[in-house]
Amino acid sequence: MTMRRAFLVFAVLASAACRGTVPERNAPPEQAISAILVGCKTILPSGETRNGRITVNFESEGGRQAEVYRLPLTSGENYLYLIEPGIYRIAPTRSMFGFYKPVMTVVIEGRSYMLPFPRDLLRQHAYEIKPGKITSMGTLEAKVMPALPGQKPTVRVRLDDSPQARRNVVQSAIRDMMDPRKSLEVRESALAWSRALQISLMDLLAEEEQRPLYKPAQ
Repeated sequence: MTMRRAFLVFAVLASAACRGTVPERNAPPEQAISAILVGCKTILPSGETRNGRITVNFESEGGRQAEVYRLPLTSGENYLYLIEPGIYRIAPTRSMFGFYKPVMTVVIEGRSYMLPFPRDLLRQHAYEIKPGKITSMGTLEAKVMPALPGQKPTVRVRLDDSPQARRNVVQSAIRDMMDPRKSLEVRESALAWSRALQISLMDLLAEEEQRPLYKPAQ
């Protein structure tokens, strides 16, 4: 390998590391490895569409030693991503040099929408990802708002992490085990993670039972 080619390979690997790596999806659990479950939904004024893409980062604490993951999400799908245990937060995507991008890009029906990275995502609580367990995050939702005459449409992005939303993605993964329409990879992954999925579902059901049925008067 020539010096020039070696430098180019190093530069590509370095830039990929700065931007973050895409974790394995639908892979079987390994010793002490963990996973997250997250769904994606894109909505037009005319209704939901499955032709949409959103990407966010999922990053651990630890400075230069932090784990930096890129999470590409496609509308209408649920994602089981394998990640290392740790404390993580949702973050903006990074440039090839490792700088955070202040703008989020959402693609829906072939059209790109740009918006400041949502503050609500930055303020989202930290996730404690425990060894051997699945953490259900809920569904990342992008909604195109109706445009006023003479104005461009805008997009709002939020994470629906309600107990029901988090339960829905877990139940969807469990259904994948028995769905012949799903790929063999998806079904085998769901089967390999079946125990962790059942535990996650039971934890979410218990959480819902503990919620108050009404809010106390102020």
